Amino acid sequence: MTEVARTQGAQGTSSDVERGEVAEVAALGTVLTGLFNRLGIPQTQYAHRVHLDKSAVSRYLSGRRLAPQEFIDRLVREVEEHVGAPLQPEAKEAIRGQRLEALRVCNPAEFQLESLRGELARSRRDTERAHRTVEALHSLLERKESEVRHVAEDLTQLRMDWGAERTALSRAQEDLLGEITRLRQDLQDAERLRADAERQGRELRDQVLDLEEELSRRGPATALDDVPLELFKRRLAAMWDGDDLPEAARDLTEAAWSRPLEEVAELLRWLLEIGAAPETFAADVARLRPLDDVLAFAPEVVRLGRTRTRESWTAAVASRVTQRSAAVVFQGLRDAGTRSDSEADRVLAEAVGRVRSDAQAVTLVTAALAGTVSPAPLARVAEKLANGSRLDRFGLRASVGLAKAGRYDVAALVLAAAVAAGPDLRLGRAVRDLDDTGIDTLFDLVTWLDDTKVMTTFTVRLARAEETALLGRLFTVMVGHGRLELLDLESSEALTRAVRDWRRSRQQ
Repeated sequence: MTEVARTQGAQGTSSDVERGEVAEVAALGTVLTGLFNRLGIPQTQYAHRVHLDKSAVSRYLSGRRLAPQEFIDRLVREVEEHVGAPLQPEAKEAIRGQRLEALRVCNPAEFQLESLRGELARSRRDTERAHRTVEALHSLLERKESEVRHVAEDLTQLRMDWGAERTALSRAQEDLLGEITRLRQDLQDAERLRADAERQGRELRDQVLDLEEELSRRGPATALDDVPLELFKRRLAAMWDGDDLPEAARDLTEAAWSRPLEEVAELLRWLLEIGAAPETFAADVARLRPLDDVLAFAPEVVRLGRTRTRESWTAAVASRVTQRSAAVVFQGLRDAGTRSDSEADRVLAEAVGRVRSDAQAVTLVTAALAGTVSPAPLARVAEKLANGSRLDRFGLRASVGLAKAGRYDVAALVLAAAVAAGPDLRLGRAVRDLDDTGIDTLFDLVTWLDDTKVMTTFTVRLARAEETALLGRLFTVMVGHGRLELLDLESSEALTRAVRDWRRSRQQ
């Protein structure tokens, strides 16, 4: 009886097979449990020994998860060292076959890849054996040819002797020549087999490489121990019913990055249907998956509308936005099928809120908008910048920075949001906090605003704050460009008086 058969006989009850729900995975777990029991130590101790989480060891041995081949190989080595004897080769091969059968059920693509890798390994062994056979035949052929030469030399010396010794040598020569002929044929056959083995090895290697490349293009590799989605859902529900919340949370986090994107979308919808809070799950998808997947998943989240799940998702995506990735994220969210730019605006505004200075905010926004001529209204980004900070009240430094970077369109949006907030006196102080170059840029921006209502409002607020020097400087710029007449003087008595006083002062 083999090691596997003995282990199955000791452990393999029907209830054992059913405990993992996937029969092939549970059957493998039963065999691995039998092997593990021979060590005579607790699972916690073994988990520490092999540097694995104890829950992972438990799931592999219980048949709830498909054990990786590396785990099985390590367990076999541990058992062999403990008992002081190797497992029978057929037992090892049976365990490997059992795992492949479980893998076929859980992950057909990876099953195909591992099967090809196994065939490739066997082909390489066949090629190595063919090499050794060819080398042995070459050596034997050389030896036989050397013997023929020696016999030929002896025959030459005995050419005149018609005795029995010559007859024996002639017969020996014929036998050797016949054996050499057979060896040469054997050598040709061996070389042909070697060439066939090498060709098959190359073909298998190409197939493995092609399949690996195909699987890599599909995004994150599905975990080898993933179970079918419907079974995964039932398992989660059972964990929640059993109050095993940490285990369920770990499984959901793993599913967020490892399962195919279409399954992740279905999981999100399912969590919403059963009333489970999916905020953490959505955030894990945004944090852990490649950006291409994150952007492709955006429509699923946007469809939820204004929810806590969408807020968690937005915050998680924003945490990944850097100067290098800003354009990819912003443009990807605009083109991800959301039918609006609202999510791009949300994410960029959240990312802007995370930076530490107005200069960093400007850099991030300009990087995100790289290559765009006229972005859609960025209401949230503008509002976030207009709210400013302790050192950049009203976001004027951000407006100036954006203008200097050539993004007058966004600078105008920020300025429009800024003039609608805060008391007049604070706006005046914020302008005076800028250096001369900054003030010049700001006043150029105000002067050339397409929205003359915003231009008038900004000027009115300076007039109310009685910022005479700043007003004079602004009016000078406006006059120089022929834009002063665009101000709506009837909207404010303070503005009318300020313009009148400034003109009088110029006439003096």
